[in-house]
Amino acid sequence: HRISGMCNRNGEVIGLSMRVGRWFEGNAAMLVDFLLGSDKSILILGEPGSGKTTIVRDAVSVLASRHNVCVVDTSNEIAGDGNIPHPCIGDARRMMVPSLDAQSNVMVECVQNHTPHVMVIDEIGRPREVEAARTVKQRGVRIIASAHGDLRKLLKNKELRGLVGGVETVTLGDKAAKEEAERRSNGGANGQFSKTKAQRMGEPTFDIIVEVRRGEKHEWRITRDAKTAVDAILDGQKYKVESRTRDPQLSIIMFDFAEL
Repeated sequence: HRISGMCNRNGEVIGLSMRVGRWFEGNAAMLVDFLLGSDKSILILGEPGSGKTTIVRDAVSVLASRHNVCVVDTSNEIAGDGNIPHPCIGDARRMMVPSLDAQSNVMVECVQNHTPHVMVIDEIGRPREVEAARTVKQRGVRIIASAHGDLRKLLKNKELRGLVGGVETVTLGDKAAKEEAERRSNGGANGQFSKTKAQRMGEPTFDIIVEVRRGEKHEWRITRDAKTAVDAILDGQKYKVESRTRDPQLSIIMFDFAEL
């Protein structure tokens, strides 16, 4: 679905990278309870090549069977290159994006002119798209999207952490700072404390976080409450995840719980 050139210092093409989009029907089955059983917005996180787009592609088909879905297809990765979208997106509509710089504008235009119940974006990677996603959510449209990294790395990314509420630093008084130090160290602060504290700035745009890893396409980690998880991370604590593992031979999905 996409061919990118690799150039030398003179601008001459010396190599090509060819990416082929794949559709595995039923790939989003491990999320079907969230996709069809709730109205929460879902953010899929993972490194490049971990299968985020493949999950999003099948999620579109699942959602389009019941909802008015519109895909903002930045580089035609979800529905392919052509005026007629690939059948993998079912009854969903697709809006092409002329350039990366226009993605945020197309997201807002989609809400204003095409009245979707659900908007799907393959990759959010720039501050203007973070703000556009917040605008879309505030207007009552559910969002399914992907981004690079995992939850902890996302919170360190100044450009993208607004997707999960953002981070701000507040200054504490002496008494509050001592109490905070005592709480974090379980009483062993030894008189040392910091008068600043990082905390979540606002409500997350996405309610559920799905973390996927390269080479582990049948094991996903799901955070049901992004707000609680972000608060725990900023507080220096572990956060709870639900691990879902799929047996592709037996079509069985196994559940487990852990703290990261």
